[in-house]
This record gives sequence, structure tokens and C-alpha cells, in this order.
Amino acid sequence: MTVRSRIIGVLLGSAAILPWLHQPAFSEPVLSGPVMNSAVVQRERVIPLHGSAAAGSQVSIEIAGVSLSTRADQSGAWQAELPEMAAGGPYKLSIRDSSGTSTYENILVGDVILCSGQSNMEFPVYRTLNPDRVIAEANNPNLRLMTIPQVTSITPLEMLPEGAIWENTTPETVRDFSAVCYLSGADLQEHRGVPVGLIDASWGGSQIESWLSAADLEKIGGFSAQLHQLSLYARDKHAAMMAYGEEWERWWRAAYEDGATWTDSGEGAGWKPAPAEMADWQTYEDRDMKGHLGRVWFSKSFTLSKTQARKAGALSLGLFDDTDATWINGRFLGSTSSWTDNRTYEVPASFLKAGKNTIIVNVRNTYGPGGMMGPADVVSLQLDSGETLPLGTDWSYKVISEDKAGGPQPPWESVSGHTTIHNAMTAPLAGYPMGGAIWYQGESNTDRGGQYQALLTQLIARWRQDFGAELPVVVVQLPGYGALPDKAGPSGWSDVREAERRVALKDSLTGLAVTIDAGDRTDIHPPNKQLVAERVTDVFNVLDGSENGFADGIAPSIATRRQGTITMEMPTDGFKIIGSDRPIAFQTCDTSGSCKWAEAKLNGKTITINIPANMEPVEVRYCWGDAPLCNLFSAKDVPVAPFSLAVD
Repeated sequence: MTVRSRIIGVLLGSAAILPWLHQPAFSEPVLSGPVMNSAVVQRERVIPLHGSAAAGSQVSIEIAGVSLSTRADQSGAWQAELPEMAAGGPYKLSIRDSSGTSTYENILVGDVILCSGQSNMEFPVYRTLNPDRVIAEANNPNLRLMTIPQVTSITPLEMLPEGAIWENTTPETVRDFSAVCYLSGADLQEHRGVPVGLIDASWGGSQIESWLSAADLEKIGGFSAQLHQLSLYARDKHAAMMAYGEEWERWWRAAYEDGATWTDSGEGAGWKPAPAEMADWQTYEDRDMKGHLGRVWFSKSFTLSKTQARKAGALSLGLFDDTDATWINGRFLGSTSSWTDNRTYEVPASFLKAGKNTIIVNVRNTYGPGGMMGPADVVSLQLDSGETLPLGTDWSYKVISEDKAGGPQPPWESVSGHTTIHNAMTAPLAGYPMGGAIWYQGESNTDRGGQYQALLTQLIARWRQDFGAELPVVVVQLPGYGALPDKAGPSGWSDVREAERRVALKDSLTGLAVTIDAGDRTDIHPPNKQLVAERVTDVFNVLDGSENGFADGIAPSIATRRQGTITMEMPTDGFKIIGSDRPIAFQTCDTSGSCKWAEAKLNGKTITINIPANMEPVEVRYCWGDAPLCNLFSAKDVPVAPFSLAVD
């Protein structure tokens, strides 16, 4: 589509409608938001421009032969719109007012792709397969990269986090960039022949709730308590933290029988001296800690004078892996759920006392290294008087043999929070048109997969509201990870996979990249991101009509009972069975939720399952389990998507 002949400059009296507008006055006009040096703007879409200039001044904008004119309001804020443009560039964008001219260089018009999710989206190029080759070949002037820094906010922000800049693709910039994002974007750029701009907004360990807005969660329902806590936290951080502490303590008393350990002295039965070096608790010289996943109490006592005890302060504890809940003298201080966040908690003077004071920390770890990581030299109490008391030595610990899940999480946290990552990392992008999005997440929601379909549906709706009503979205279906299923039955990972599949089935602009064969059952971060990117690109090509195929995963849509069998029709023929003469990994389930393995055979497009003895099936499942072995593939070597169907 060519540039429209009619160019409209837009002046708004109020800057509150879109992000990026509230800016201080500058000596020369400036742009705000994602349009900056080396940016990619979306082709064939109107592009809003925002910035600051001299108050009340005429602002002139020029790019690629297009001239616009608008006027700054009395605060200096201005807004204009670039008309739709065809792919091209690089261009120079100039903005002029009475005080001078600002110039932005190397701007391209093409497709902007948002890449978001948790650690497998964040997973960098240097950790993928053959990284040296991938990095060395990364020199594409038509492929631009932006990484959104990992920050959070209780309320939506208008400005991008500091450090969010567009960069050219070079070996230096690609090395730490998202592998799935880069490899997918490089394939798309080559296939489409237009510039591509990639925006990586991802955070390892994050749950989907942290990427949704408060309005989204309110619309879904079931989050009123978390939204109330967030509102309280925004008004009174200390009151919100104390309320959360009471909730955590109530949960602990109901779940465990060892009482209010946070009031302990850290001495007596069960307590052991911790090693001098703060490190992974699995390295302790203690058999109970070898391979331990779950909870451990940590304790440290110290002495204050009467003068010191009258001072408020801040307790710095360094890093914990993964989550902590912390008390001093039996008074709750706070909790943090991210293993990458240093813990610093405010300590009111009323919480301290002359003489012996005791810190108690409950630490929970569910994967990999765990414990109190320090380092020891940062663990201290800083009093308001300026005095610092080192607390990095002489800690004790107490192992909790049983780990009970389900403890409350503070909604203002980062990866386990609600709305906070959206508010800081994607809300500032609202209004910036995009040509596509990739979502790779779900691992952190496998304990509650029944909610995931509604959450993912709303996330996509949010993105289309913010970035374009017809935004194509590709969802990476979770790969296999964990135990091989030795019996038919439930799986949280499969619940999320099925939710992802159903979201794609119900939305013609959402595709599913099936990756059940791209996992590693012993590594939650499989390195073969090339295969993931290939699947993502193939789905984008089907969504945009440049290739034929199935965008929502290849699977049957109906399961019909016929006497002692269940039949299903695949959408096409040409399927093949790998490693056997029969398809495996089918199971049937009855109304009680009891499931049994079922024999199956493939004849052309028809799959026939023999109903197990003493079974009244209401559901048939394929490729179900955390890390199932599945052997049905298309002629293009793409696995049939794991699925669940009601039996008619």
C-alpha cells in the first residue's frame, strides 16, 4: 500500500489518551516511545508519533517525502500520525520547532514482531544449538532488535524502561538476545523480504497473570482478592505487606503441624549450623539436603543496644532461590518470589528490641539450586543512624521434610505477581502498531492449567487492543519435560498444552507451533530453538496465506463411539507412524476421571481406538503426560498436536 495523498496532522489538547505524551520541555523537539534511532515501524499502518517541543510551538515532521505539521500544547506535548507506508528504508525522521531540529536516523518500515513469555522465550542465542555459527552469521541490516529491560510496576507506565533501544543485528547484539525471537524473526525477514523489528519482552519464571492488566483480570474473574491487595499496596505498601504476612501465617498453620516457627529462637531441636559460605543448600554436608526440593527455615540472632533498637532500618539479605518469607522477632517483614531479586525489607523501629533479636526466613525451592545465596557481605541491617551491622555469618537452618504447595503469593511480585510485568514492560508499548506476536510461556502455570485458556484468550485480546485488531499471534505449545508417563492419567503440562490448542482453534488469527518433540525431559530449557523457530515461522506463513497448511495444530476435531471402538478423522491424509506399526500414547477416560491406555490403529485419515474393558469413555486423549512418547507425524515431520476430545 502506498502513502496516502492526504496527510493529516493531529493536535490533541489532552495528552492522557495514549502513552509517551507527558514529557518535560526540551531545548529542541524530541520523540517519545519506540520510534527512535534504528527503529522499525509497522508497514501499511498509521503510526502515532508523540513527543515534546517548545510550548505552543508549531512542530514540523518529515520522513520519506512525507511532511506533517502539528502544534504543541501549553505543556509542550504534541501528537501526530504518520500515514500508512510501504516497506522500505532506511529513512531519516526530522522534527523541527522554533527552538531547533532533532533528527532520528536509520528508520525502517516493515513488520514489528513482539516476542513474550518466560524463560524459554528469554533463552539467549549463545545457549542454543551451534551458537558460534548463529552468532557469526548475524549481520542483517534489515533485522532490528529491542530488548525490554525486566522491571515491574504496580500501576501502568507510559514510558519504556531505561535501556529499551533499537539495535542493528550484529554478532554482539544477537549473542544475548532471545533465541526463539531472533531465529523466528530472521526466517520471517528472509521469507517476506521486508525489514523486521523484533521486540523481546520476556521474563524467566513469569506466570501469565503477570503479563495481564488489572482490567483483564477483572474481566476474567476470580482475582478480586489479588486486585484488592494491589490497590492497597499502591496506597500503603507497609499495610499491604502486613496483611499478606497474616495471610501467609494462616496458611502455614493450616498446612503444617510444627507451629509458628517464625517465633522460634533458631535454637534447639532440628536446627543446625549453616555453612560459612552461602551457597546452594544441596552442597551442604548434610544428607537431608542432598537433592532437597521444598522448604527450609533459616535463622540468625544478633544483639542491639538500647540506642540501636530505637532506630528503624533496612534488612538486606541478598538472593534466595527461589522464594522467601522473612520475619524479625516474630514480626513479618516481607516476601519475594524471584530468585534474581535481592531482598531488602524495611524494618520499623517498633520491630526491634534491645538485646537479642532473631531473623527467621522460610525459603522454598522447587527446581535446581536452592537456598540462601547471599553473598554474605551484603547481608546486613542498615540503621537509620547510618550504622551498618553485618549479618552474613553464623546462620542456622532447619529442614522441612514435606513441601506443601498452594501457599499465597504476593500479587505485587514480578514473576509470580499479577499485572506488574505488563504494567512496566508491555503497557508502555500500547498504541505502537505491530505485525505479529509470539508467545512462549506456560511452564509456570502447569499447576493450574484449568485457568489457562481464559487467561491466554484475554492476553491475546489485550495485545490486539494495544497493537492492532488483526494482530497474528503464534503460541508455542509447551514441549515435553519431566517424567515419562508410566500410566494413563492427569498431567498439568498437558492441561496447558490443551488450553493453548483450544485458544488457537477458536481464533483464526492465532496459530499453534507444536513442539512436543522439541523438549528434553531432564532440561526445562531445551537448546534446540532452531526447531521451535522453524515451527513458529511455518505457522506465521500459514496465517498470512503465503503457505498452505494447518495453523492451529494438526489434530482430529471429533471422536465418535461405535460399539467397542472410537473413531476419529484427521483433517488430511499423509500421516506416518514412527518407530512402530501402530500409533501409541492414546488413552480413554471415564466420568470419574479414571483413564486407561488404549490400542489404536491408523488407516488413511481414520484413527480407530479399541475401548478398554470395563470402560465407559467420555474422553479420548492423545500424547498426554508431562513428557509423553508420541509417534504420529505429518508428511512434513511435524507431530500431531497433543489433544483431548469429548467422545460423542
